[in-house]
Amino acid sequence: MGYELRGTRATVLGLGRSGRAAAGLLEKLGAAVFVSEQGRPDRETMDWLESKKYRHETGGHTEKALRADLLVISPGIRPDSRTASDARSEGIEVIGEIELAYRAAQAPIIAVTGTNGKSTVTSMIGHILNNCGRRCLVGGNLAPGRPLCDLAWEAGPGDLIAAEVSSFQLETIKDFRAAVAVVTNITPDHFDRHSGLEAYARAKARIFENQSPGDFAVLNADDANVERHCKPRAKVLPFSRAHRTACGAWSDGVRMFLADKGIDSEIMPASELKVPGGHNIENALAASAASAALGCQPGDIGNALRSFAGVPHRLEEVAVVDGIRYVNNSMCTNPAAGASSLRAFEGPVVVIAGGREKGLDMGPYLEEIASRARAAVLIGESRKGMERALGELGFVKTRLAGSLEEAVDMAAALAAPEGTVLFSPGCTSFDMFGDFEKRGEAFRRRVMEMGKE
Repeated sequence: MGYELRGTRATVLGLGRSGRAAAGLLEKLGAAVFVSEQGRPDRETMDWLESKKYRHETGGHTEKALRADLLVISPGIRPDSRTASDARSEGIEVIGEIELAYRAAQAPIIAVTGTNGKSTVTSMIGHILNNCGRRCLVGGNLAPGRPLCDLAWEAGPGDLIAAEVSSFQLETIKDFRAAVAVVTNITPDHFDRHSGLEAYARAKARIFENQSPGDFAVLNADDANVERHCKPRAKVLPFSRAHRTACGAWSDGVRMFLADKGIDSEIMPASELKVPGGHNIENALAASAASAALGCQPGDIGNALRSFAGVPHRLEEVAVVDGIRYVNNSMCTNPAAGASSLRAFEGPVVVIAGGREKGLDMGPYLEEIASRARAAVLIGESRKGMERALGELGFVKTRLAGSLEEAVDMAAALAAPEGTVLFSPGCTSFDMFGDFEKRGEAFRRRVMEMGKE
């Protein structure tokens, strides 16, 4: 490792998954670690703290956190938080965990961001590269998955790292540089953190900030926000589902191609993808362009994509019970993702939607529900507001559920024979669950219970 922190006092703010990984990496790099957590950790986290024997504080960030040479903040903590601001005023360097990981990493990083599809694209890239004989570790903001700080320590100079990175993580980069940077799309999201679309898009575009002309930038050529906000210095590889491209990757809706200097090479028929929906054709194109930049050949990319089965909580088929297919899309936390997921299915669909909103316009998703769904079962804090808005669209086939388990039972009763129940919330989980994974697991659990009844 070229990056060492022996003799450095380092504080980590936040004890989530990435914060714990950052603390572990700091320790390996030789730093004296102090951990500061705003909340009251659960038993598992406290057991972890005690096993690591880190100096720590919980229940708030105090002046103890500022007795440091380096402050590493977790993604959930705002860069302008009081503790981070105080640290800067005292001359303490403040970075995020992906910046720390980058400084320690020996392997090149393929970084993927965007509003929707980034988890799937990251996983696809890792799947392709590993199938093409390149050792690629996969993780980052991906859940379930391993934080980038863990991967940075494990990966050697001959390996590759495919990492999902969020706008929250990109806000705190300094030198972070991706050999290949991918932006899947940009639509409104996280307005509970960012002041609006402009600020959100600027944070996403920081993924290109430190790239050089010898690096690669994979961009969605069909997305106006990407075109407007992303101006990389790296070599641009566009991907498109709407038109042919001279380089990068494109699809005519039937087949998928890589393009280089205007010459097209077929990857595979789009119908042979296991993951459903037009948005997953886009995801496969982005992953193909990124993998080709690293030397993978079209036929090998196609062979790998044929065996890609998807990612948990992303249009994940859970089971078929009494002829009804149940699909878990708990990762869907914004209305644009909800609309895309609903468009992926033909035939009668009962949608389970709702949760805690993020200050976004739910209109696009509600319009898709009104035009495509057989019925909608609504949950969480937003359920009554969504019911009213759907009623204004003339859609009255709604039910309100007090729990996710009740919602699954209601949806089963409303579904048509050989139809689909799609759990695609379009909202965050925090009104009912700790995260989207726990929400998705609860959906899975109830479906599997139904299969045994």
